[in-house]
Amino acid sequence: MSDVHSQQSEQPKEDNAKWIGVGFIIGIIVAVVAMEYYGYIKHPSKADEAVIDEFRLLSVAPEAEVRVSPKPSGKEAFCVDGYLLLRPTNGKAVAGILVDGKQRPVACDVGRMLSQPEKTDE
Repeated sequence: MSDVHSQQSEQPKEDNAKWIGVGFIIGIIVAVVAMEYYGYIKHPSKADEAVIDEFRLLSVAPEAEVRVSPKPSGKEAFCVDGYLLLRPTNGKAVAGILVDGKQRPVACDVGRMLSQPEKTDE
C-alpha cells in the first residue's frame, strides 16, 4: 500500500501558470479573428492612402458668379520645386502634392501673379 502512495506523490503536478498563459494567448487570437470577421479591423488600401481631399476649380472670370464659404478650409498651399503642395493648418507636418484627376501634378510659379489674360484681336 505504501508503494502505491509513494508513486502518486512522485508524479509532477500540473503547471497552472503555463495553462493560464496558453489560455490568454488563445483568447487574444480568438478576439482578433472575431473582430476581423465582424469588420471591426479596417485594412487601408492604396487608394485610401492616396486621396486626402478632392478639390474643384472655381472660375474667377468677371462674368461668373462665384460663391465660396466664409469658413476656412483648414489647408494652405505653397510652392516647392515648381509644384503646388497642400498641408493642413493644424500644425501637422504632413504635406501632399496637388494633382489632377489623371495624377498629373499642378505646376506653380512663385514669381507669377494672377493677372487678366491679354486680349488679342482676331
